[in-house]
Amino acid sequence: MANVTIEDVGPCKKHLKITIPQADVQKKVDESYEQLRTTANVPGFRKGHVPRQLLERRFGEEVMEDVKQGMLSDASQKAVEEQGLKPIGEPSYDNVDFEAGKDCVFEITVEVEPQFDLPEYKGLKLKKPAAKVTAKEIKQGLESLRMQRARLELMPEGAAVAADDVIVCDWKVTSEEETVADQANAQLIVRGKRSGGLELEQDLSEVLAGAKFGESRTVAGKFTDEYPIEKWRGKSGRVEIEVKEVRRPKAPDLDEAFAKSLDFESLEELKAAVEKNLTQQKARDAQLALEERLFDQLLAGAEIQVPEGVLKAQARNIMLRQQYRLRQRGIPNEEIEKHLEDLRNASETAAERNLKIFFILDRIAEKEKIFVAENEVEGRIASMAASYNTTPQRLRAQIEKDGSMSELRSGMRETKVVDHLLGNAEIKEE
Repeated sequence: MANVTIEDVGPCKKHLKITIPQADVQKKVDESYEQLRTTANVPGFRKGHVPRQLLERRFGEEVMEDVKQGMLSDASQKAVEEQGLKPIGEPSYDNVDFEAGKDCVFEITVEVEPQFDLPEYKGLKLKKPAAKVTAKEIKQGLESLRMQRARLELMPEGAAVAADDVIVCDWKVTSEEETVADQANAQLIVRGKRSGGLELEQDLSEVLAGAKFGESRTVAGKFTDEYPIEKWRGKSGRVEIEVKEVRRPKAPDLDEAFAKSLDFESLEELKAAVEKNLTQQKARDAQLALEERLFDQLLAGAEIQVPEGVLKAQARNIMLRQQYRLRQRGIPNEEIEKHLEDLRNASETAAERNLKIFFILDRIAEKEKIFVAENEVEGRIASMAASYNTTPQRLRAQIEKDGSMSELRSGMRETKVVDHLLGNAEIKEE
């Protein structure tokens, strides 16, 4: 039986020193050689009759390494369980001393779930935002439908370019007095801050505003880090655009014919459908806002120290996702770099909040004995499979293959805890 000493080395971090007696080590080594004797193929000997000394000469290093890894894993897991710790992530190993004929001594550092007093979570008083849709929002929804079905109308030669027009143009990208790329008769939507592989200093709607047939406009920018020619990445350049044709989106009139084109009997029926969809969306938004207010109350009543390593990993993932979203929106890399520290701080704040909520909900689930049954998991997978147009069996196999089954169960459990808390709360609509 291993001897274990434990000490705190930081918030939610434990350091364990573990000693495995030499007799236990030797027993494990002997068992490994006996197992190897039954399977080893050694010329001149039948399986099960290979001398131990020969096995040691041929497979000694491999056997000892396997024994070491197995004993370190088993002993650390048993030590963590016996100490009543709830580890997060894998332990890190230090100062491993493993030799034949000696006690095995090693140390592990492991992050564990934080210990804290649960806040009051029954009978919370919450306010839920109203989900009523206004006439203005319905009008905006109908306008959005019109613009989605707009057709491009060729404008006369004297027409000036406006935002969201689609132009036919010749464009050319230059840098250091060299033509980097060009294209004739290209189609270009007049919006955004990317063109020709450059992050532009101005939006295209500003650059091309008022331009007419035959006119050229030029705008400066920088080549993106993803530009296919490495030589130009990050360098300054210019895009020259010559307008050759202007097409403008023309939306259909909001009338009975438009409603019928969308398979509605009348314009009133279309308006009712838009109102219904907006109401459902606002109801979902109101529910999310209610849940955030629930979390705010829970967090206000709990003092929790978050494991540092888990926090850093979570914050890094959030930051990378946010940087990706900004790039997708056309924000130049240099602009993102300017605000990197703000992004990092915001990511850590969001990660800390998310982790604290997770720990609180997990503790409430344990206390209230809230769990997810296997038939509930099967039902959830079947529902997801229908959405993805696949079979439950195939989706389950995929989930098990990518190792996300525990995340699915955890998410379902959290949902049940939130439903339980809201079901016991006093909720008033604003």
